[in-house]
Amino acid sequence: MKKKVQYQIYFFLLAGMLSACTKMESVYDEFVVPGGLTYAGKPTSPAVYPGLNRVKVVWLRGSDPSIVRATVYWNNYADSIAVPVPKDGGDTISVVINELAEKNYSFVIKTFDAKGHSSIPTEVFGGAYGEQYQSQLLTRPINSTLLSANGKVMIEWGSADISNGAFASEVRYTGIDGAVKVKAFPVNVPSTEIADMKPNTNYQFRTMFKPDSLSIDNFYTGYSDNEFFTFDKKAWKVIGYSDQYSAGDNAAANVIDGTDNTRWHTANGFVYPHWVTIDMGVERSIVKFGVWRTTYVMPGGDNRAPVRVQFFLSKDNMNWTDLGVFQFNNELSGEQTFRMPNMPQGRYIKFVGLAAAPGNSQYMTLGEISAYGL
Repeated sequence: MKKKVQYQIYFFLLAGMLSACTKMESVYDEFVVPGGLTYAGKPTSPAVYPGLNRVKVVWLRGSDPSIVRATVYWNNYADSIAVPVPKDGGDTISVVINELAEKNYSFVIKTFDAKGHSSIPTEVFGGAYGEQYQSQLLTRPINSTLLSANGKVMIEWGSADISNGAFASEVRYTGIDGAVKVKAFPVNVPSTEIADMKPNTNYQFRTMFKPDSLSIDNFYTGYSDNEFFTFDKKAWKVIGYSDQYSAGDNAAANVIDGTDNTRWHTANGFVYPHWVTIDMGVERSIVKFGVWRTTYVMPGGDNRAPVRVQFFLSKDNMNWTDLGVFQFNNELSGEQTFRMPNMPQGRYIKFVGLAAAPGNSQYMTLGEISAYGL
């Protein structure tokens, strides 16, 4: 009798469990798809290429031939863009997303077949660059721009902002034919030559950047104007001078040899003024002159340089324009520059040392003379 009661209890428990399972299955019946769910082939090898307030999202088509379109989502699915996937469009699918704020993004890609079946979402990360990145870019400086007598321009570059992605310097100028030209030079090149710049014109320059190697856009600093040229003295000649102590180490020609470590030493017995005439070989517009005292023999500097100087300019070596008298510091080594108003034009320069410092002798020493302009 006892066993019979136990069997009845077991029967009722089993019946209750089967009834509960049947009810649970009825709850999930509406979510069950006969034969299982169908997914479209998902994107593979996704990548994001950054740009200026935009990105390019790229992925491989995959092996599912039924894919006809894709959608890329970002900002937690708040924004999206539809992408057609043509059958004969190649192995790579891509879309450019414009008007993005400068920040990092999570992009989700889903593909769809013609029946509307979607793929499992594929997530890829990347960002867009904008004003914040642009504002920290530095123009590569120019140390000097040398203009030769035959019109060739040699630009000596300073250090580039490689840490922020600088990869090239761009120069914009007017060519001999009158057309505006733009040339780019890699930042690992210390100097570049431009042989076809129109005479008496100048150029502008800026620096090109890529924030990383995948960037679809170049970034630029603003254009800077080159102020003036340094005139190359290789073709210059000293064609006259008041006096010199001797040729060689003391010759007047030493003031145009490119270094202040040589000297022009005037002759004993000659008194101020001392002068030298220089032929630049071609007519130039002068912005300024540079003058150095000599460091020859006296490495710390020779204070027997003049304390007052004068410049003249001529187009024919006969008719001279007085450009003014200037004070020169004979105790200071290095270049001292003298601006010329209104950019006077001429081919011949006459430099005059007018006076010695009180107590100095009447002979003079000088290191170097340079000119700058167009």
